[in-house]
Amino acid sequence: MAAADSVLIPQADEISIENARVVIIGAGPVGLFLALKLAKAGVDVLVLEAEGQVSQSPRATTYMPIVLNELDKIGLYEDVLEAGYTNTEGITFRKSHAKGGDVLAQMRMSQVPKGVVKYDFAGIHLGQHILAEIILSHCKKEPKFRIRWGHRYVGSRQGLESDSVKIICVGPVGEKFFSCDYLVGADGAGSAVRRSLCIPFEGFTWSDFRFVAANVKYDFDKYGFATANMVVDEEDWAVIARTGPGNDPWRVAFGVRTDIPESEILKKLPEKFESLFPGPRPLKYELVSANPYWAHQRVAATLKVGKTLLCGDAGHSNNPIGGLGLTTGLLDSAALGNCLIRIFQHNEPADPLLERYAQVRRDTWIKFTNAQSIDFKLRVHSFHPDVEAARNGLFYALNTDPSMHLKMATMMNEITKDEFALPELDGLSPTEAQTTVEDK
Repeated sequence: MAAADSVLIPQADEISIENARVVIIGAGPVGLFLALKLAKAGVDVLVLEAEGQVSQSPRATTYMPIVLNELDKIGLYEDVLEAGYTNTEGITFRKSHAKGGDVLAQMRMSQVPKGVVKYDFAGIHLGQHILAEIILSHCKKEPKFRIRWGHRYVGSRQGLESDSVKIICVGPVGEKFFSCDYLVGADGAGSAVRRSLCIPFEGFTWSDFRFVAANVKYDFDKYGFATANMVVDEEDWAVIARTGPGNDPWRVAFGVRTDIPESEILKKLPEKFESLFPGPRPLKYELVSANPYWAHQRVAATLKVGKTLLCGDAGHSNNPIGGLGLTTGLLDSAALGNCLIRIFQHNEPADPLLERYAQVRRDTWIKFTNAQSIDFKLRVHSFHPDVEAARNGLFYALNTDPSMHLKMATMMNEITKDEFALPELDGLSPTEAQTTVEDK
């Protein structure tokens, strides 16, 4: 019987631990961008992703010049430029179709003199999932990069500062174990990493509207819509923008009142589109996808606990109007990547540098991203006297003062000095800087 048992009963699994210098939870653009930056600098990095592939759900679509500058530094810019749709027009503010569809104001890139700003366009429009796939394709070329799909983070344990971080995930066939010098949570607003560390997510969730992000194939440009459009209305407000070139769908993002049951939200789409879409009736469009979600203005109480760091939406989340969420997340990745490169390649003291990363990036979100994204949201739907006065002042300036267009373009192109960048790379071009890092 013993011999039969040895044949019929499998042997116990051998518990193994996979090691990396840095483990990143989450294979969205923020996590993959950080992974690419580290791998290019020779840092062994492992990405763990719960899903089986890059998420295809409708999310961010626009990348402003400040982010393009960071993409350029690690060789992504040309691929993103080729894959996306370059917004050379600007931004149009208009009434809803139900209210006549009149143009209220336009920020025109054509009013900006050539050569005054580095990127003479308002941004590149490209689905977030395509950006992630482009970054992933670059990651796969790097020998220091690894990724494990279908591995859902469960928890981690940290000991002394000199100890490695131990991680447990649920993989396709059971529990898997990993260890690293540093763990990074880049796993979105519902971050399992943040929650496992009991870090409060401070702030609030918007209770006036629930957001819906829909991808729709419709000929908006035939009816005079620009690449990016802000529809101003108390109820039928929206952002309508391209998600890419050619026949790629348009993003129609809008709000529905929170008293509408979740099961009824998607049934409201035809009614909402009737209020928003130009053109003859009956409307003929193709709904590619739609995703309702709650929007937040929240920030983690800290972005660092021991040797675990938070990055992107795992550390802060804001409403999507204005495109500041992923923008801030990618800048987090750039800053954290520089910190870790300085630690691994230049032997700089780790804790003070990472504490400063956590404080600076948290403060940046609070002082800039949070405040600006709230302003952008209120601008499209609030008719409070103070908001209306500010909106009317902006529209008047855009319609009467040509210098306002240059001012806005300059703000979008403003490249703030990254205090975490490697000191010896200051003043070098992106190509020269990358060559220097790779030679280390």
